[in-house]
Amino acid sequence: MSKYSKEFKLAVINHYLSTRDGFRSTATLYEVNPAFIKKWVYAFKIHGQSSLIQGHKTYTDIFKHSVLQYMAEHQLSINQTAAHFNIASPATLGRWQKLYNEGGLAALQAKPKGRAPMPKPSNRSPQPISQ
Repeated sequence: MSKYSKEFKLAVINHYLSTRDGFRSTATLYEVNPAFIKKWVYAFKIHGQSSLIQGHKTYTDIFKHSVLQYMAEHQLSINQTAAHFNIASPATLGRWQKLYNEGGLAALQAKPKGRAPMPKPSNRSPQPISQ
């Protein structure tokens, strides 16, 4: 669950958009990190109120690559790109970029989560130990 409710985010965004206050003064007023406000406002301008509803999303390696290409082609920042694609955390794009730079498209593929399954026991009966 998000630390800030949808209603709170909407109030902060509306204040920012309806006044001459900047990100810092709005952040001081609402006691929020200015980077959060910047992210909320950029996403709100593109996606409206649907940008305030975040859920866990999984992305394909092809989608991740296309996002990185779009960011490079349009010379956008990580924050602007995250807002454009409605990706909850701009840090996600930083991780994708690092993975892609180190291992190419294959590094963007999802890795299996959790513990590896235990090997199945063999059906052989134990051999008696000879002395």
